[in-house]
Amino acid sequence: MTDTVVPIRAFAVSATVQPRDVAALFAPEAERVRVTKTFAVARYGPTSWTVVHDFGAVVFFGGEAAECDRVMKALLAKLGEQPRAPLEESFAVELTAAAAPSVKFDRVVVAELEPRTVGLISLVVAQSVAMEYYESDLDALIAALVQRSRRLEREGALHGSARELMRFIGRGMTMRSEVIHTLSMLDSPGATWESEALDRLYRDLRGAFEIEERYHALDHESRIVQDNLALLVDIVRQRRYTILEVTVAVFVVAETLLFVAQLLLGHK
Repeated sequence: MTDTVVPIRAFAVSATVQPRDVAALFAPEAERVRVTKTFAVARYGPTSWTVVHDFGAVVFFGGEAAECDRVMKALLAKLGEQPRAPLEESFAVELTAAAAPSVKFDRVVVAELEPRTVGLISLVVAQSVAMEYYESDLDALIAALVQRSRRLEREGALHGSARELMRFIGRGMTMRSEVIHTLSMLDSPGATWESEALDRLYRDLRGAFEIEERYHALDHESRIVQDNLALLVDIVRQRRYTILEVTVAVFVVAETLLFVAQLLLGHK
């Protein structure tokens, strides 16, 4: 018999975070079950948990919506200005007494919520929402690169000031680094080595969220961005060299003209 359905709300932000710092934002009465360099787990009650991952994802199991909103508002204030609002993804946990862990279309079924189960579910949901966040960002960046490439093809020149182009390159490099950091968290957690049931649950969750397929797509897109940014850097460098060469040539011509003028004036 189904005891209850616990809603899950997962958020992704455009920044890496320090789990210890975020754990300090949780309500004082929340039990800090585990806090490490890469994640922090807090328990508000039997069916109310919060987990934060250092790649910029926070996952809420049940709990009061007001507390969820308060934590996210405090986190955003701590992070400062963000390029856009956090991305939210929903899922659910169905608690069924004596049930074997299983994954359905819109929920995962377990007998109870305990630290290892919460950790596994939160990790996959966090990876999913973080990937979705970067999928949108990479799509926008690739669209901008395509637009610049087409203009370069059409006009044969790279438009924009050097500062503007360097900012664009910096944005791409930052995003590439953040994507790599997120993807590096795809290794199996330690809990899967200790329990066959948890290992199966983890694999089924990854399959339901298509983590592997999205991983390869993100990795491919990030490599495209890296290659295009490398070309853009070369073009900007060449343009600077050209400007420098023209400037030197102008100075040489000016000095030559000045020397000739002095010679002509000296013969008068």
